[in-house]
Amino acid sequence: MRRLLLPVTAAALTGGALLTVPGVADAAAYQCQGAQKGVYKICLYGQSGKKISGRTFANAQNGIFIKNSRNITVSGNTFTNLSGPKGFAGVHIQDSTGITITRNRFTKLSNSGNMHGVYLVRTSHVRITKNTFSSISGDPVRVRDGSSYNTVEGNTMTHSGRYALFSEWAKLPPYGREKCGKGNVLKDNTYSLNAPKQVKVLSGGKGSPPRFGFCRPAGVKDGGGNHRI
Repeated sequence: MRRLLLPVTAAALTGGALLTVPGVADAAAYQCQGAQKGVYKICLYGQSGKKISGRTFANAQNGIFIKNSRNITVSGNTFTNLSGPKGFAGVHIQDSTGITITRNRFTKLSNSGNMHGVYLVRTSHVRITKNTFSSISGDPVRVRDGSSYNTVEGNTMTHSGRYALFSEWAKLPPYGREKCGKGNVLKDNTYSLNAPKQVKVLSGGKGSPPRFGFCRPAGVKDGGGNHRI
C-alpha cells in the first residue's frame, strides 16, 4: 500500500527540524540524515510514488531534498523565507528521475551566495510546470552535472535570476570533471528578467568567476513561447 505524506501539520514544517510527523506511520522515511540533517525541512531517499502537497516550508535554510528517487510529485506547496549559510533551493533533487513539480509558490529565497527555486543534480525527466517564482537570489531553475531532458514550462518568474531564468552549471576542467547535460528546455513561461539571459550555461569552481557558454552544445535551450511582462 502506497503511503502519502499526509497528514502533516503546517507547524511541523515551519521552523525547527522535522523530527516527527504525527499520524504518519512512515514518518521516519522523511527525516533528513547526514549532511542534510538540520539543513532541509524534509528529505526523501530512495522513494517512489510519493506526493507532497498543500504544505508551507518556511523559516529554514531549505525546503525539500530528494535523492535516488523516482515518480515523486511536489504540488501546491509554498516555499518562502528560506535562507541560510547552506541555502541551496526550495526543492533540491539529486540522482533521481520522473519528478513533477507543479503549482507551487517559491518566494523570498536567498543566501550568502545564490539560492535557487529548483536545483537538479544528475537528475532527468523532471517537469516543472505552472509554478510561481519571485524574489529569488539565484536562478528560478538550475541544473547541474549531466542533468538532462528536464522541462520548465508554463511558469511565472519575476524579480529572480542571478544569471538566467534557467541555468546549467558544470565543474569542468580545470575545476572538476562534471558532465554537461542535454535536452533541457525552457518554454511558454511568463517572466520579468533580472538576469541578462533567459537561459545560460556556465562553468567554474569554488571562489572562481563563472565562465559562460562552456558546454557545447549547450545543455539548456530556449524552446520558445516565453513572454516578458
